[in-house]
Amino acid sequence: MADIIISGYYGLGNSGDEALLKSIVDNLRALDPDVSITALSGDAEHTRRAYGIDTVNRFNPFAVLKALTRGKLLISGGGSLIQDATSTKSLLYYLAIIRAAKLLGLKVMLYANGLGPISDKNVKKVTRTLNKVDLITLRENVSMNEIRRCAVTRPRVEVTADPAYLLKPCPEERAREIIDAGGRPLVAVSVREWKGSAPNFEDEIALAADMLAADGYLPLFFPMQLSRDLAISRRIAAKMKRPSLIVDRELSVSEMLGVIGLCRMAIGMRLHMLIFASAAGVPMLGIIYDPKIKGTMDYMNQRRYVEAAGVTADELYKIARDCLDNGDEIRARLDGENAALRAKAARNAELALELLRSDKK
Repeated sequence: MADIIISGYYGLGNSGDEALLKSIVDNLRALDPDVSITALSGDAEHTRRAYGIDTVNRFNPFAVLKALTRGKLLISGGGSLIQDATSTKSLLYYLAIIRAAKLLGLKVMLYANGLGPISDKNVKKVTRTLNKVDLITLRENVSMNEIRRCAVTRPRVEVTADPAYLLKPCPEERAREIIDAGGRPLVAVSVREWKGSAPNFEDEIALAADMLAADGYLPLFFPMQLSRDLAISRRIAAKMKRPSLIVDRELSVSEMLGVIGLCRMAIGMRLHMLIFASAAGVPMLGIIYDPKIKGTMDYMNQRRYVEAAGVTADELYKIARDCLDNGDEIRARLDGENAALRAKAARNAELALELLRSDKK
């Protein structure tokens, strides 16, 4: 019998979600080395090897139900699972897993979730399901607003922080083996395709990167999900007039953190590029395409960001230069913010194990 079943967007090549799973597993085991964990994964064999846990195929409903019958606690998350901006199908999948767990008598915890956005047509489905869970922790305050909009009132709800704040980077020597910058200072650039981005989005990013390169910095394009982000990174790099580098292979979570830690600053569109930068003490500039990005940046007390829908090279360059010119001051503030965020992030595993061991049904 597994003590804990973990449901999330795992085994599907998204670096941020892989980081979440690693952190959840590491934090639970740090508190209870004997805890038994099974994850639902899109690549069960890879997840089993990478994290040393039991796995089942998330797309096999019979295997999922069998795993749930053997579990005691379902952890849903972390990440943005309860939302329908990606697709209604995705939302219904995660709600179905939660409902099945409750029907089978498991305790259920939403673990450091980013909740929403949720369209009006799906609010009642979310309300009915989440009012049956036992505990909800959220990674920022915007998600609490969504909880209130959905009238989720029965479970205990606490705002903690993203588990990724607790991850450790690989040694600096290993990070420098991965990226040979030739002695030039690095600026990480992590972008994704998004239907709401400005029509000339790629041109503006390329021009901003060229402007930074003219100042002596080496842009490092860093896809957070290779299958979706590598193509746009290559297109932007090809539009540049000056040299750049691209991370074009899968890295472990610790390697990603180590490489980001080498950078003087990070320009990030995907959430976990910004969280990784924060955790590594690297000044950051956010490109907002989803409310969760702004909400998390505000929660980290980092308010250097632009909207993807209207981004310009001049604005990007101006804010990036501010990050670079005031790097020492920003890093000092990040150190203070990170201490508080790590303490909040550690609460997630503590609360999960308390729930697992409680008599509450």
